[in-house]
Amino acid sequence: MPKNKNKGPKMTTVVTKTGESLKLFEDLNDFEMFIRNEVEDDEFDNIHCQLKYYPPFVLQDAKDHDPEKIKDTENCHSKKFVRHLHQHVEKHLLKDIKEALQQPTLKFHDKSKDATFEKITWHYGEQTELHNKKFKVQIDVSCNNDGAMVDVDYKTVPIKEESEE
Repeated sequence: MPKNKNKGPKMTTVVTKTGESLKLFEDLNDFEMFIRNEVEDDEFDNIHCQLKYYPPFVLQDAKDHDPEKIKDTENCHSKKFVRHLHQHVEKHLLKDIKEALQQPTLKFHDKSKDATFEKITWHYGEQTELHNKKFKVQIDVSCNNDGAMVDVDYKTVPIKEESEE
């Protein structure tokens, strides 16, 4: 299916209690297109987005790519699912985000993982600079025990230059 380049990404915007604008996505391509567009508009250094999606490897295993046919065992309790999800994140999701940010050499040196019975979360962070703007990229990717849906929390935060005193 050809992509319509004139059509913008499908998202929902909510305003949090703190007044922050939060963008919600249900499609990986729309999420990546939004990041690319923000870089082009020079608005990339103060963003908060969340994405909920089924990873491509899960949909490929489901009959006819139907989310209703995803196996119940596709969750954080499956070693195979967790391994494939981590590979997808490291080799595809982070790579695509780097390309959308026009930072192909970006390394996420700040990496960690939290795991409980209900949930596994990988944390990625790095400081970078684009168009003379310094900012921190923070990405949290989570899967839980009740399904194959993956949650991505993407945030960029400007880094203020220390003023001379």
